Amino acid sequence: MSKMTEFEKIRDLFKKWVETGVPAGVDFPRTQTEAVGWKCERFDIVGVGSKSYFKTTSPDYGRIVTEIKALIAELKPESEVRRLARQRSEKAEVDPPVEKREYKTQKARRHAAEDKAASLQAENTSLLSQLQEKLDELAAKRLSIKMEREIAERLRRDVAQLEVDNARLTRMLAARSGVLHVVE
Repeated sequence: MSKMTEFEKIRDLFKKWVETGVPAGVDFPRTQTEAVGWKCERFDIVGVGSKSYFKTTSPDYGRIVTEIKALIAELKPESEVRRLARQRSEKAEVDPPVEKREYKTQKARRHAAEDKAASLQAENTSLLSQLQEKLDELAAKRLSIKMEREIAERLRRDVAQLEVDNARLTRMLAARSGVLHVVE
């Protein structure tokens, strides 16, 4: 009869116990040697009775025995698993995970700094050229506004002068013909 089904039952039970902890009152193996004859009627484990099967070098069962051996090392009572889980959750709440510092050689840091300086210089040059363009546009608009104001002022003076000339000419025409009435 193959012992593989029994090994699988033991492995599956130990996997469950690694997560939840070994129930109180259950005597569990703490070494590979103790696991050889280990039986637990409560969980329907009849055990593997021979040391020759329970070897990591066994051609038939070596791989699963290695898995069981690793799981045995992680087995703890239920109460201890709960306590450790509580401590981990408290620590997770208190201490945020610390990021590990990445160490770089001096040459790599220098190259990174030079690259960053070059990119900042290029960005700075671009911003300065944009600023200069905007200043030139602003100066051109200010000049245009100044010229328009001067033209408007000159036109106002011309209109005022033309109104004065028109009134003078109207009075002169009225004085000569006498028919026109001056209305101002």
